[in-house]
Amino acid sequence: MAGSHTIQMLGLIGAASYLAARLARRSGRGVFHRYAIVSQPRAALPAMPRGFAVRELAAQELAGHAIDIAPEVQARRFAEGLTCLAAFDAKQRLTGLIWLREDRHDEDEVAVRFLLPTGACWDTGLWIAPEYRMGRTFAALWAGAGLWMDARGLTHSLSRISDYNLPALLSHKRMGAKVLAHRIFLQLGGWQWSARTQPRLVKLGGVAGAELDLRGVQLRGA
Repeated sequence: MAGSHTIQMLGLIGAASYLAARLARRSGRGVFHRYAIVSQPRAALPAMPRGFAVRELAAQELAGHAIDIAPEVQARRFAEGLTCLAAFDAKQRLTGLIWLREDRHDEDEVAVRFLLPTGACWDTGLWIAPEYRMGRTFAALWAGAGLWMDARGLTHSLSRISDYNLPALLSHKRMGAKVLAHRIFLQLGGWQWSARTQPRLVKLGGVAGAELDLRGVQLRGA
């Protein structure tokens, strides 16, 4: 059971989500996710750290780097239209990646397509090489994401974070991010249910998936 320290850190609902996710995984048949949908304002993103540069990588160039992202995951993201931005330090070493897309995002953890509001993109798959995780790569990636957004006239980036993932939530909040909503996804056997998707119930691996329409949400943040 979730201990008192866990409840104190996550809050009662976050601790309950953490426990539900663990129990579902342990069952071997179910998966439970309660996501916070987070709105990250462009205006609050950092400036590019000195000595860093961020640029877009095509699939062929990315394949030439040793990164902890499976080739099939890379291929799927490119096929879905995501842009891969890579951070390089002063010695031209690749230190991290972030993936961005306008209009919509096809989630890979659950079977859903997020439809995005005007002026927003989706960010996913932020990865930093282990030896650079205590440095300025995080700031560089977000600075590069901000420039990418500027070029497209975008004001916010959206993402989903498990509501018990405190490090990720806090890192976003330090950049002025706000939680727009929480959404639950429950998978059992070959089916997935979510109260706010259309349709609510879908067969996993089927031709038609679920859509979660965020186009009517009010973007929040600086």
